[in-house]
Amino acid sequence: MNDRMRSRGRSAVYTMAGFYFIYTAYQLFKDRAGNTGSDYVLFLVIAAAFLLLGIGFIGFGMYNMNKIRKEDRKALEQKDTQENTR
Repeated sequence: MNDRMRSRGRSAVYTMAGFYFIYTAYQLFKDRAGNTGSDYVLFLVIAAAFLLLGIGFIGFGMYNMNKIRKEDRKALEQKDTQENTR
């Protein structure tokens, strides 16, 4: 497997992990009614941390996918111009 495919796969895994973190944050926030006192605050803080991590992972994965797509387009355009100049 070449490096470009690994990078694409890694970006997809980051994005999926981000969605999982957001799902976990939702589950923690949904079950907040069962907690009282300091547990309530702790679960809210953890849910917020998971939400932020999820958003960060999704953003990072999408950014990398977009960067790889741009590099592919640029390489394809260069290849086309080289073939046209011959």
